[in-house]
Amino acid sequence: MAKTKKDYSATVMISFILLVGCLSNIASDIYAPSILAISIALDTPIRHVQVSMALYMLGMTLSLFIYGPLSDGMGRKWPLMAGLSIAFTGTLLCVFAPNIHLLLWGRFIQGCGIGAGAGLWRSIFRDVFTGDELAKYSSYLTIILIFVIPLSPTVGGYLQQYFGWRSVFIFLLLYIAISLWVIGVYYRETSRHHHRQRLKIAFIASAFKELLTSRLFMGYVIAVLLTFGGIFSWYTVGPVLLIRELHITPVAFGWLNLVVAASAMSIGGITNARLVKHYGGRKLIQIGWGISLLGGFLLLLSQADWGITTTGILISAFLFALGSTFVWPNSFAGALTPFGHIAGYAGSVYSGLQLGGGALMSGIASHTSAHSQYPLGMIYTGCALLAWTAYHFLVKPVIAKTPPQ
Repeated sequence: MAKTKKDYSATVMISFILLVGCLSNIASDIYAPSILAISIALDTPIRHVQVSMALYMLGMTLSLFIYGPLSDGMGRKWPLMAGLSIAFTGTLLCVFAPNIHLLLWGRFIQGCGIGAGAGLWRSIFRDVFTGDELAKYSSYLTIILIFVIPLSPTVGGYLQQYFGWRSVFIFLLLYIAISLWVIGVYYRETSRHHHRQRLKIAFIASAFKELLTSRLFMGYVIAVLLTFGGIFSWYTVGPVLLIRELHITPVAFGWLNLVVAASAMSIGGITNARLVKHYGGRKLIQIGWGISLLGGFLLLLSQADWGITTTGILISAFLFALGSTFVWPNSFAGALTPFGHIAGYAGSVYSGLQLGGGALMSGIASHTSAHSQYPLGMIYTGCALLAWTAYHFLVKPVIAKTPPQ
């Protein structure tokens, strides 16, 4: 049977998102197995290298509040091109960084550029899909991401073990160059609402006010911010616990992370895609937080009973990631569906605050003890509880007045 126009659009969009949208996650995670090696090579404490992950997220967070307005005023293509050009410059600085200070600057600049892809892929997705369809294709995208995003620490582990930590940034440099070429040659503008008038101060202020004063939007954003913060804490603390404390090689860490993340995301993504039309995203998102909370509790209990163990860490990481796959697509659909008229702003604010959660929790995690599971367990537990609280007090009073999804 021939593909329908909508099927083809979905295929094209998912293929494009896989290239551009995954870059932010790959760049954040691929050098996790290199944290200890960078610390030794640049003669700097581990916590300083961990801070580089938070600075990368901070750069993305701040830049997203620029790319959103630009994309609603100029379209998606040129802000993407400009952002990835900045990312190329920051990555080049990381490749040749002789000390931790230039590496930190390079990661911050890299984040400022990659923020274009991190925010605008959601706007592009919203340009094409809406409502339950948006949630459905978001779930299918999550299933595909199972084999893309978790693979980055595995690739990073091999690069680290056989070529050294600078090869990780050389890989990213090539990835960004390919992305720039694809966008320049093949991407066709998806925005139907962009106009230069949207770059005026009055419109920008009005758009941000509409989003930031929406209980529905902010409730979903705060909830996903905390959930993402918990996930990103794993990439800050997990490599140190497994590589330094349990003496696992960088390659072994990459493969263990791949197995845990891929299995969690596959189970969660497939289940969410099949159940969202029957039960609605609102129920599934709360189930997700329950599963994530269980992961936090188990991490705390396993430390108390058995100390630091590979099994305890990996099972808890699996449960938190599994719960997150229910939260992300449904929060995304719930937050952005009412704001198609300012999708660029909505996508960027949503992404910016989500990544801000990653920067915040990564910064907190980098200043905790790396000799115990307790800090990561407390972050998992606290993030799940606070996310559920934000949803309960901000989102539920609003959706109670609207028909079920």
